[in-house]
Amino acid sequence: MAFGLLPLLANAVRRLAEASGDAGSAASAAGGAGGVSLPVMAHVVGATVFVVLGALQFSVSLRSRRPAWHRVAGRLAVVGSVLAAASGVWLAFAALEDDGTLLFAFRLVAAVGMGVFIALGVVAVLRRRLRRHRAWMIRAYAIGLGAATQLFTLGFGEALIGTGQVGVALLNAGGWAINVAVAEWVIRRAPRSVARPAADLAVVGR
Repeated sequence: MAFGLLPLLANAVRRLAEASGDAGSAASAAGGAGGVSLPVMAHVVGATVFVVLGALQFSVSLRSRRPAWHRVAGRLAVVGSVLAAASGVWLAFAALEDDGTLLFAFRLVAAVGMGVFIALGVVAVLRRRLRRHRAWMIRAYAIGLGAATQLFTLGFGEALIGTGQVGVALLNAGGWAINVAVAEWVIRRAPRSVARPAADLAVVGR
């Protein structure tokens, strides 16, 4: 959760600096001069909801103690993820001219991928396929944490390869790729021949 909130806090600090005129540069193409646009606000709100509630969804003890809360929080996390993905596409279009086609394509793939994974996770839980539900949600959450990993891939990578459009695009893609790889490792290391925990059976509802 803390890892996922890092880029949100960094972005908030940057925009406050822009609004006060301390950043020395204009706001993003979608945000206006020193302002916060609708897609930016939607992205921040959606991503925050998804990062916070999504992290809590993986707690087995919380699911067992409060299954009803898990269901409600899960629905809110899904709404947050859809809002973050949709506004992310909006922002990608707004930044296309400045950031280039390659980064736009990577952002589009990430946003669509997260949306697809969320949809597959919802379908799985409705069919009571809890293992598949968990796997798809882990993948979606990994993509949602991409911006946090990109703080490091961009921070270290730009010092090595510069800040050209292609290099920045590849460093952003690297952040998502690392997270997806870790997610797949987590999914595959889970034991496959275990009974469903009572907590998981409870959260499906009747």
